[in-house]
Amino acid sequence: MTQILPALLGADPLALGEAIDALADTRADLLHLDVMDGAFVPEISYGTRTIAAVRRRTTLQLDVHLQVERPETYLDALIEARTDLVTVHVETTPHISRLLRTVTQAGLQAGVALNPGTPLAQVEEVLEQVVQVTVMTSSPGTSDFMPHVLDKIRRLRTLLDSRGLNHLAIAADGGVTVARAGALRAAGADRLIAGSAVFQATGGVAAGIEALREAAQ
Repeated sequence: MTQILPALLGADPLALGEAIDALADTRADLLHLDVMDGAFVPEISYGTRTIAAVRRRTTLQLDVHLQVERPETYLDALIEARTDLVTVHVETTPHISRLLRTVTQAGLQAGVALNPGTPLAQVEEVLEQVVQVTVMTSSPGTSDFMPHVLDKIRRLRTLLDSRGLNHLAIAADGGVTVARAGALRAAGADRLIAGSAVFQATGGVAAGIEALREAAQ
């Protein structure tokens, strides 16, 4: 079954607590948290203190997506905050393998993300170190969906299957909507990261999650 990861960035920034509480009775699979530093991406979101507060507020597993320069400087705080999955952009460090190893040695799950213009070859050598590959379907910091990335997801799924890594999750992130969920799933994405489609859905967050899940099937 397709997993739906609500992205807290899509919620009202003045009502994050209420948005998290609204997920309690839904079938959300993980809660996706975007840490944006205003350098790697234009926007600034929230930092590790907010993530620690989110951890205290929910029992959902947390997927922390580091859209930052120098991601290694965030790790100690994320470990202390008891996050579950840390996703790091391959473009942000020349030592991606070492960084992923540090994450897993700390007892956390590791994920790797790549931008729409980054070739799959950039992550091929670290696939055995991660549980999730996040394919950006829009440029980080935007929701401008890029349809050509569907082919990248297809090629990634074929690559994982050919290497016996079909247990790894492929997450699609950026401009994910009900109208696009089916195509993303058909291409090979088994996790859909969605902000506005969940937190601004007509009928509330539970309805948004179920609409995405049904469309993906």
